[in-house]
Amino acid sequence: MATAVGVSDQKELRSALHVRHIIMLAVGGTIASGFMLASGGAIALAGPAVIIVYLLAGLVCVGVMTCLAELSLQKFTAGAFAVYAQETMGHLMGFLTGWNYWLAWAAGTSGEAVAIGTYVTSLSPFHGYPVWLVALVILVLDVAVNLIGVLMMGNYEFTLSTFKLIGLAVLIIVAVGAALGIGSSGIGTTNLTNHGGFLPTGVSGILQSFLLVFFAYTGVEMVSVTAEESVDPARDVPRALIGTAALVSVTFILAALALVLIVPWQKAGTLSSPLVNVMDTLHHPALSVFMTIVVIAGSVSALDCGVYGASRMLFALAREGYFPKRVATIHATRKVPTLAILVSGALMFLGVLLDVLSPNYAYVFLGSLATLGFLWAWAIIPVSLILYRVKLGAERVAALPWKIPFYPVLPVACIIAVAVAIIGPIFQNTPGLFGINGGALPVVAGAIWMAVWALYYLTVGRRFKHGHEYRAQTAQDATVPTMGRSKQR
Repeated sequence: MATAVGVSDQKELRSALHVRHIIMLAVGGTIASGFMLASGGAIALAGPAVIIVYLLAGLVCVGVMTCLAELSLQKFTAGAFAVYAQETMGHLMGFLTGWNYWLAWAAGTSGEAVAIGTYVTSLSPFHGYPVWLVALVILVLDVAVNLIGVLMMGNYEFTLSTFKLIGLAVLIIVAVGAALGIGSSGIGTTNLTNHGGFLPTGVSGILQSFLLVFFAYTGVEMVSVTAEESVDPARDVPRALIGTAALVSVTFILAALALVLIVPWQKAGTLSSPLVNVMDTLHHPALSVFMTIVVIAGSVSALDCGVYGASRMLFALAREGYFPKRVATIHATRKVPTLAILVSGALMFLGVLLDVLSPNYAYVFLGSLATLGFLWAWAIIPVSLILYRVKLGAERVAALPWKIPFYPVLPVACIIAVAVAIIGPIFQNTPGLFGINGGALPVVAGAIWMAVWALYYLTVGRRFKHGHEYRAQTAQDATVPTMGRSKQR
């Protein structure tokens, strides 16, 4: 039944995210260079069979987001799965989960900024400009958009993500049309079978491509981070999680089919965007320029989402007491965590400067760190769901308003699939850093990162946390800063 909305409610609605914003924010963070550039690397590893990998990863994505949808109904918080991990596995695990997720967006966004700089400087009007300068300009722009307010950021992201989806739709239509002989000479489906068959590199190629493909899907989980700033989290967050996972999965599967239909898999790589390569192969120069713009817009969109996601997780960690309380302050009128946005943006630019110091390895290094952070979250989500159900007990679980299907098979299958995605590439022999192959780099870098921050928590963060809890108890101050319209439950 519809209810009247008062003046104060209307003001809150104007500064909150609607479901269309939430979906496009997650789409913006997901469809980025992880697909628009790295899909070439996945094709080079698996050949045309990469379509199967995108299908499997899509199913896992839907499964993990379904688990997160059930969890999100327990508590609506910017800390999202980090809070669920804390409540089921303790403070250390909660901190590491949240901080790994912050790392994923900080490092991933730095990588997107490097990618934007590389794309832009490849265009003739911008030849000669340094990559880091272009990256800085775009990063400052997206930080400014985030500082203005969440609704402004939501509308900005909605526009960029819509353009990005239109670009991918054009790619799919043109490629399938070319295969059928519509609009150009019929290429047919020969590229799916004529270069070593549909599975030219065998099962090992599929396993080795898992990490790149799974990384392309990461970002959908950001929906749960928006909970405190959404109009109706109980309705919008679960709907947006499952809807976005389905939308992204269908888009990636069809786009991957378009790529392998047109370009022989041996010619795929990460030195240029495969989306542009398709148009070059079909001799559509105007569409090649259009796709270059789509790729740039896609990375700008992902960068904007990265600033949002990283700042909200940093805010949530500070509010939980793991970092100084000042980082959890919210602007009085704009209702955004100003300091968390500025700190996250500044650290992202430090990541960009890695490109100046090591232009050949910066993107690989940043991407490896981001991969670990995202996949850690994907593994923690189904684990947290299982532990949450054990904690609730059978009677309270039965009373839940919505539950995932096929429990416990679904969360266990998701855990196994994510583990395969992480472990599979370790056995490939691809260039990495410091003598470590590219497939093992995320695991090695992640182990070092986890060790460093576990030490931080045990020596510093735990004291922050205990001091935070003590001050709250002695001051009898049960209030916590929240953003937007939604309140913590």
